[in-house]
This record gives sequence, structure tokens and C-alpha cells, in this order.
Amino acid sequence: MTVPVFRDTDHLYRVIGEFMMIPARERTWEELRSWWGSHPSYQEHGDELAQINRIGTDISRSRIAVVFAITHPEAIISIDAKQEKETEKYTVLLGKEITRPDVRIETSGDVAHQFWGGNIQLPFALLTGKMKAKGSKMKALQLVPRIVPAFPLYWRYLELIGEKDLLRALRR
Repeated sequence: MTVPVFRDTDHLYRVIGEFMMIPARERTWEELRSWWGSHPSYQEHGDELAQINRIGTDISRSRIAVVFAITHPEAIISIDAKQEKETEKYTVLLGKEITRPDVRIETSGDVAHQFWGGNIQLPFALLTGKMKAKGSKMKALQLVPRIVPAFPLYWRYLELIGEKDLLRALRR
């Protein structure tokens, strides 16, 4: 049996959960600098901030409510883009399941990590059973093009938060 890439639920929330929160509202260069500016590999890429903000807008426009039920470790991450708030484009809830989501996706932490790293395509994962969707598969598939631009940002995020083991797991 292989060892899961995430040590525990808190580790998964700190990595995937917090990554999903970044585009939830308009970000500024000052915020990015305050988070990661002291990291040796931090440098500002011209369109990175625009990409982050565009991803958030695109997720907001989807008007989807999705629950990610993750095993190994056990975790729940919910995204609610149905009700935009004044300061947020969508809401990310860690450890809490939205009632009546459009879709509930069940997968393992390892598969979720590979998905955010761009190594697993949702349609293939659904066909092979690596991910299971309950509810509107069509809504889940419509969300994919909105989040695909986040995949390279996930690699960069892992580098900036010092997750070398998780980066190695993506390269396998």
C-alpha cells in the first residue's frame, strides 16, 4: 500500500483548501508579496495576478455549488458560487458540506492532488472511477474549463509554500 501524499486532513486543507480560496476574491500584488515575497523563488509574473482574478470571476459565473468529499485523509471542501457576497466571488468551506450541492465529487486526496496538478482529466477520472460524481455531471464538466488555468498556478503555489514532497508526487 502506498503512503498518501497528505499527512492528515489539516495538511490537505492547508494545501488544496487554501489554494481554492485564493481566487475567491480580487487579489492584489501587495497580498501576494505579503504571503510569498520572502520565498527565494518568488517573482512576479506579468499575468499571474490577472489569471488568479479571472479564475475567481469564471468560477463565480458558473453559479455552481460543489462538494469535494475526499478520502485518505478524510476531508470535505465545498465551493458555493451560487450566492456572490460583497467581498467574495464564491465561498470555500473547509470541513463543511453544502446542503443540496449541484454535484458531489468523491475522490482520494492523492487523486485530488494530481487533478489540481493537471495530471488527471475529470472526464477520464469519472470514466475510470478515480472520481465519482453524484448530481449533475454536466455542471461538473462545465466547471473544468474555468479552473484549468489554475493547474500551473497550483505547481507554483506548492513551490512557494515549501511543499517539495507534493511537487515530487506530481512529477511521478
